[in-house]
Amino acid sequence: MIDRNDLQMQRIEQEYHTLAEGTRYMYDRVNANEEIADACVRSELAHVANAYQNLAQNVWQAIIERTAKANQCQICQAI
Repeated sequence: MIDRNDLQMQRIEQEYHTLAEGTRYMYDRVNANEEIADACVRSELAHVANAYQNLAQNVWQAIIERTAKANQCQICQAI
């Protein structure tokens, strides 16, 4: 069960939104044929790449922690 009040889950959700909004922003600018400064593109891509890296890291950490917790529960139940 995922607890939405869990700080780790909140960080994952925040990184997901940062990634989604950054990607959507760039897609919308390109789709509208807007001219975008190179510095703006680099900045937005760096921001999105950082969010992606943090998201992946936080998701894997959550998976590891929950798997370990589930394994501990199974061991306790087996005892």
